Amino acid sequence: MSEVQIRSPRPGQAYRPRLKGQERADVARSLGREYDAGATIRSLAADRSMSYGTVRQLLMEAKVTLRGRGGRVARGKRKPPSSGNRGR
Repeated sequence: MSEVQIRSPRPGQAYRPRLKGQERADVARSLGREYDAGATIRSLAADRSMSYGTVRQLLMEAKVTLRGRGGRVARGKRKPPSSGNRGR
């Protein structure tokens, strides 16, 4: 029989206990308020030592509408200059 290895995230650290029940709902609502006020998922995760995925899942459970990813905004094609009055 092989021995079961106990995993830890890093030497000297322990896993965070799972959020369950009312505590999970409270944390989800709190994250939702901060997210709606303009915080990013990454900043919320870093502030609470949670993973991005966990924070995102909690926001979804709190029925928060997630913002788009941002970045460069695509625009329509530019219109060519009109051949009308060009100062001639």
